[in-house]
Amino acid sequence: MIKNEKHLLILCFIISFIVLLGVTILYLISELSDLMFDSILLGAGFSTFNFTIGILFIKFSLNKSDKVFLLTLWGGFLLRLILGLSIVLITLIFLEINAYGFIFSLLFYYVFYLVIEIYYLNLGRKSHFGAK
Repeated sequence: MIKNEKHLLILCFIISFIVLLGVTILYLISELSDLMFDSILLGAGFSTFNFTIGILFIKFSLNKSDKVFLLTLWGGFLLRLILGLSIVLITLIFLEINAYGFIFSLLFYYVFYLVIEIYYLNLGRKSHFGAK
């Protein structure tokens, strides 16, 4: 069982690596086109960037007062949402990518990382308050 935040992040990146390894293998055996492969990697990269920013906001706000914690958490969420929407729109408009592969990859990793963030936040608050 996952006991602390470090183990959770290691598990998260191992799972991400395995999924990307599977996508790379599909590309290497010619099951995915170059365009689809690039689109999937781009979506995964954007979601990973978004996740990293979220974890940094959470790490910053965990040991602060409740007011600062909530402001940082919701402010960070709003900032990431606006930044993500802007990046997705710019990518879809200006880059030649497979929109379906990009959106599917983006949503898959977004949901996966969101679950990890919630679990990370729960572990962090438990350790902050000393709960077992």
